[in-house]
Amino acid sequence: MNKQEITIVVVLFLGLLGWGYYQRQQAALRPPVPAPAEQPATLVTNTVPPTAAAVTPPAEDPTAPVAPAPVAEVTAAPAPAPEPVKHALPEQTLILTNAAANVTVSSWGGGITRVELTEFPETVDADSGPVVLDLSAHPALSLSGLAGLSTAHDYELAYASEGNAVLLTRELETGLRLERRLELGEDYRLKLTDTFTNGSEAPMVLPEYALAVGPMQAVRTKANTRGQVYLGLDTLADQGGAKVQRWGRKGQGTLQSIPGLFGGGSGGCSRNRMPIDLMPKRVEQQVATPQSWVAAKNKFFVQILAPEEPAVSCTLYASRDPEAQRFAVNTVSADVKLGTKLVGPGERVVREAAYYVGPKKFNILKTLGARQDEVMLYAWWQWFRWLCRGLLATLNGIQAVIPGGYGMAIILLTLIVRTLFWPITHKSTQSMKEMQKVQPLVKEIREKYKDKPQKMNKEVMALYKEHKINPMAGCLPIAVQMPVFIALFTVLRSAVELRYASFLWIVDLSEPEGLFAGAVPFIGSLNFLPLVMAGTMFWQQKLTPSGGDPQQQKMMMFMPFMMLFLFYSMPSALVLYWSVSQGVSIAQMLHSRRLTTKKEAAHA
Repeated sequence: MNKQEITIVVVLFLGLLGWGYYQRQQAALRPPVPAPAEQPATLVTNTVPPTAAAVTPPAEDPTAPVAPAPVAEVTAAPAPAPEPVKHALPEQTLILTNAAANVTVSSWGGGITRVELTEFPETVDADSGPVVLDLSAHPALSLSGLAGLSTAHDYELAYASEGNAVLLTRELETGLRLERRLELGEDYRLKLTDTFTNGSEAPMVLPEYALAVGPMQAVRTKANTRGQVYLGLDTLADQGGAKVQRWGRKGQGTLQSIPGLFGGGSGGCSRNRMPIDLMPKRVEQQVATPQSWVAAKNKFFVQILAPEEPAVSCTLYASRDPEAQRFAVNTVSADVKLGTKLVGPGERVVREAAYYVGPKKFNILKTLGARQDEVMLYAWWQWFRWLCRGLLATLNGIQAVIPGGYGMAIILLTLIVRTLFWPITHKSTQSMKEMQKVQPLVKEIREKYKDKPQKMNKEVMALYKEHKINPMAGCLPIAVQMPVFIALFTVLRSAVELRYASFLWIVDLSEPEGLFAGAVPFIGSLNFLPLVMAGTMFWQQKLTPSGGDPQQQKMMMFMPFMMLFLFYSMPSALVLYWSVSQGVSIAQMLHSRRLTTKKEAAHA
């Protein structure tokens, strides 16, 4: 990478730093409002059923532009803590299991309280147990807003006679009976089937009620990707042409700067200025439009709830760490609200939902449909998402056939990318050499017309034209390669495949190396790869043809140190890619220099 490329890269990173600071500004918090109370299924005294217009939104023209989802006022969670629930019966749990997961279902509320992902270790230690998602604080698939059927109530629980499933039943004094079937399918997918039966002699209306997505907690990481927080909530509106909404920075990104959730927008107090003890521990936000699905995710894992009939609305929750001295969202969750239903005497209403709880692996998520694979931390530009997916598929393909794990796969992917761009890089290097040859003439023109800048620029361009030099050729490689670099940055920063993937002395490619942790003064631990990267960058600068500008040369001397600072706490996978890319550039320059020397010797 030449000096112009390095300058552009540094400017981009400084822009990312500035954008991250801008994102952290938040608005003043709003006063709390009470949470809605549970509603019982009500008997209909009039035999005339509710009109469809009361529960069904009007049909929309699919060709009409999609309006943004109206968002209700953000409110802090009610201050008073709920009374402890006292169950009449002891808790009973059953476990659904397959090769990928163990799912614990509780008789208290009929929801999922725990998920073990058996293919993913909790820590890097050899004797580590599996990753455990503790959902007990807000059990996944539990009901709320429907009296008698919430987490405060007991269900009968038993294994189903067919399939990898459990059955939960509860009957109310009103005659309403709920039969719930939870079936664990392949990998991390579950199917929920709720059957409501009206055992009374009068019609009954099921009010709106909520179905829960369990809490997701932040993944603790040593890696610093300049403001990126891997905790968030995604939704997809049930509208033609709707885009996946990422509830983060200004509605697109990370949850810590979500508009409304702990502030956001313009004006008011930012979280950096407000004392931590004055901030609410939990907030919620209503999304008052029909939704196809909602997802809660952290860096590597995700829950996605997709009801068969679109939810009439959803509620997003975020909680901060009450023990932290600085602001930090550490838990997110959500509910989807299902609309009212009329159940006649002796009739049944069946409601189904698909639930995914597992890793953010693209090859699995893409099979779920309804754009659920977009929970991956890819950009919102369609073409850029395809580039990210292509690079991830290539990385996985290399790893599957070449020994050496993901470290070797990253090296080979880097070689492939650099080879593809070799003609452009070679042409740029040759152009810079030609520019170096005419620098004495350029210097003469600048001295001659130093008081006439327009005339000086005209004469310099005429000189370049005379010698058939394109001054912009040096920017061409970076213009072509930068999208690939950004795509690799996007993929490698949160690829679950790199979690605890080792390479040589690196024990986890998703984290900094962390050698001699606690024994290195000031910085805490030693990361060797960033030092290699800075050394290769310095070597490359020595090999790159210079434009002859002394000020530029002085500025470029500081670039390796600046890049060392930017990359020192990045995931090892990113630094490995950049270091190998620098090494390939050096090899290409040395090869080009040997060819030039042979050519000059032949003409001597």
